[in-house]
Amino acid sequence: MNTEQLNAENEELDKSQSETLEAEHEHVEEHHIDYASFTKKDFVKLAEDALAGQDQKQIDEVMRHAKPVFDEMKEVEKNLALEKFIASGGDKEDFEYKYDGLTVRFENLCRQLKEKKVKWIQDQERSKEQNLQAKAALLERLRQLVDSEESNASVAELKKIQAEWKTTGPVPQAQGQELWANFNALVERFYSNRSIYFELKELDRKKNLELKADICEKAEKLAQQDASSSVVKELNELHEEFKHVGPVPREEQDAIWQRFKAASDVVYNKRKEQMEAVRQQMEQHVSAKLALCTEVEPYAAFQSDKISDWNDKTKEILEIQKRWDAIGLLPREKAKEINKRFWAAFKQFFHHKNEFFRHLEAAREENLKIKTSLCEQVEALKDNDDFEATADKIKELQQRWKEVGPVSEKFRDAIFERFKQACDAFFERRRGQRNQTEREFEKNLEVKLNICAQIEKLAEEKSTDVAAFEALREQYEAAGFVPRKNMDSMRKRYSEAVKKFLENTQGLSDTERAKAILTSELKISKNNPHAARDLQRKEQAMRRKITQLENDIALWKNNLEFFANSKNADAFRKDFTSKIEAAEKELSDLKQQIKLFYDL
Repeated sequence: MNTEQLNAENEELDKSQSETLEAEHEHVEEHHIDYASFTKKDFVKLAEDALAGQDQKQIDEVMRHAKPVFDEMKEVEKNLALEKFIASGGDKEDFEYKYDGLTVRFENLCRQLKEKKVKWIQDQERSKEQNLQAKAALLERLRQLVDSEESNASVAELKKIQAEWKTTGPVPQAQGQELWANFNALVERFYSNRSIYFELKELDRKKNLELKADICEKAEKLAQQDASSSVVKELNELHEEFKHVGPVPREEQDAIWQRFKAASDVVYNKRKEQMEAVRQQMEQHVSAKLALCTEVEPYAAFQSDKISDWNDKTKEILEIQKRWDAIGLLPREKAKEINKRFWAAFKQFFHHKNEFFRHLEAAREENLKIKTSLCEQVEALKDNDDFEATADKIKELQQRWKEVGPVSEKFRDAIFERFKQACDAFFERRRGQRNQTEREFEKNLEVKLNICAQIEKLAEEKSTDVAAFEALREQYEAAGFVPRKNMDSMRKRYSEAVKKFLENTQGLSDTERAKAILTSELKISKNNPHAARDLQRKEQAMRRKITQLENDIALWKNNLEFFANSKNADAFRKDFTSKIEAAEKELSDLKQQIKLFYDL
């Protein structure tokens, strides 16, 4: 095997060893964070760190894994706000949701991250194109160097070209492999054409050994720390650097590699142990979250026709959600299925709740139409001057208002105020009219009390001045109504005064006196519904008395025929004849009194 072949094999071995170690441990960082337990502040902090840093993988983590979880949280939050808005009487079409400051901050950060990612990609593409041109120029310089005559400056120029090539960044993938192959081929040609090839390569290998030893020292320091994400990330960067340093002397190759691998294994094994501990902890969360799935699933079938029931159940299911969020992460392979089971039941409950409030809103719209109609009816009556009849109608409309169900929250106060204003307008007018009437009634009371006093004085004096009495009675009847609270006492005093005067008046027969008293009572009761009811009872009693007298008279007249042959016939006949005459007189008086009920 010649020297060139040996060197090429050494280079390939160094690269394959590093790539093998990375492949052995690449699963360590496969785990993605379960962001279900993150708060909004956590999401904002994550995005701010990604924006402040230069790691594109961190930006990808936020956009691919964190943002979908945040978007779902934001959607649930909006739906809950909509439910609350509808539950309080709001209309879905009027719902406008304003996100809080943390949500707005996170969305702005995501837009900046996206812009930064796009700019980074564009910069990378431009940089790769520029690098492609730079490396093409270096290839041309190397080709000219290879084809030129050997000189003392040739090796220095080669080293310069190699240094520039190494510091030039990546190129488009399509041209990268070809460029690298062409460059290596030209370098091989350069050394093949020069006798100092082996000596220079050995010198390079010794320098590479020093570089790799320095990388090993860095890896060994990392091995002494906790295997955090940042430590693993730094180690991976050392692997990338180790892989690109180049070959070392063959006798040192295995030793330097084993040294680097040993330090790397310590870090990766620590990380594996940490991940295993996290996984075991997440496994413990599985049973707790499955229990909550079982607890929340009955809510998916919940139905009720009461707002209070839905509000109570909403509080319960939100408490379950808090317990769910507090449990922590799940294993990645189980998280999707368990999360889907829990949130399916959760969302189904709120879907049914939405349906309930949608139907409720339709009923409230119908109630609004009914209450609007009641407002229009009261408004049509509020200026009516027939106060008592109108008051009854409006009270009936008020009762119907109470029987109508609720309306939408945004119309409730306005429609009630409209109805109330129309009712108040009418009753205020009626109160004004009543106040005026009450003042007139008070004046009438004073007049009637004075008249009663004058009649009582005539009675005490046993006056026979019937003309003066009739004049006072006419004044009393013309005086009008008195306050309701004084009606009974006023009527009683007047009736007693009239009765006392008539009883003390000389020159009147009992029949005339009774007729006068009845006439007075009828006039008193003419405009009084309560007294009219009492007189109606009196009339019925008088009619029953008339019927009884008519029956007695018929019986007594029939009995007179049986006394014709009796020893004491004359005495019996005289007695019954007296009874019949007295009964007929009483009957005549009663009929006259009955007639008064219809004459007045």
